[in-house]
Amino acid sequence: GCGGGRGGGGGRGRALRGGPGPGQGGALARNADGELALPMQIQPFSGGVSKSERALVAGTDGSVAEVEERITQAVKTFGLAPGARKMMDAEKAAAEEAVATGLYGVWRNERSGQDFCGRIGPMSRCFCGHDYSEHVWDKGRKKLRPACGSCACNGFRYIPRRPEEVGEHWLPRRRGFDIRLWQAKCKCLHGHEDHDPNRLSCRAGCSCPTFQSAWLCTCCEGKWEDHESLWETEAERRSQGFPVGQAFFPLASTPQIQDLAFNQQALAAGGQQQSFSLPHRPKPERSVRLMQERCPNYGGG
Repeated sequence: GCGGGRGGGGGRGRALRGGPGPGQGGALARNADGELALPMQIQPFSGGVSKSERALVAGTDGSVAEVEERITQAVKTFGLAPGARKMMDAEKAAAEEAVATGLYGVWRNERSGQDFCGRIGPMSRCFCGHDYSEHVWDKGRKKLRPACGSCACNGFRYIPRRPEEVGEHWLPRRRGFDIRLWQAKCKCLHGHEDHDPNRLSCRAGCSCPTFQSAWLCTCCEGKWEDHESLWETEAERRSQGFPVGQAFFPLASTPQIQDLAFNQQALAAGGQQQSFSLPHRPKPERSVRLMQERCPNYGGG
């Protein structure tokens, strides 16, 4: 009823890489010496592969190009899910602000070897519960993080604001689910706003000494506490070989999908795209009612 615990599950953390394993689709070609040739092939992480990924890979040789074509066709036909569109809009806003100011905010897990797991921008949520746009840098930016102008938070710490970001992608589709009530959950079962924004200890009357995520990042499959919020100048990113400018925008490596994703609203407004979203259903279903009653990270007792 509480929406799952360690939900690294079927989100971005189930990314595909490498070459297809036995029984996972895709013919393995051999070169002239009889050795297996694995050029840019798709392979799931050891944790498994979701049904949607199987559908994307089915009938292909597992190549990145073919899978990208499947994704392109899916976006053309069905568009982005409402939650995915909101996340993409937030990431785009973060990239636009980074290019405009020259200061690139990222949420990074150094151990993952990736550039970042999320871009930090005006719509990003802080651990204190307020948006990045409500945080203010000190004069000269001598401190590492901007402080909140709406509470006692002394520095912005990125926290996911939607359940899809922690692998709980099914929650927004439940009847009566209110995204405004949901909070990323600690192992003590309380939401992040129940914890002190500076000391990170729980303020809800339990003995929790610090926030420990009851979920995994769907990008790197690391915990929240494995990440840190960082800001880098364009020069610093260039020196590390990280993308800047237009290359920092979401889906920059797949321009066709990027164009489709960010023109969804224009297509919908022009009546050129059919909506596949479920109709609004205000009366909560039983699972949502139980969450409201029992789950501290969703307004429950």
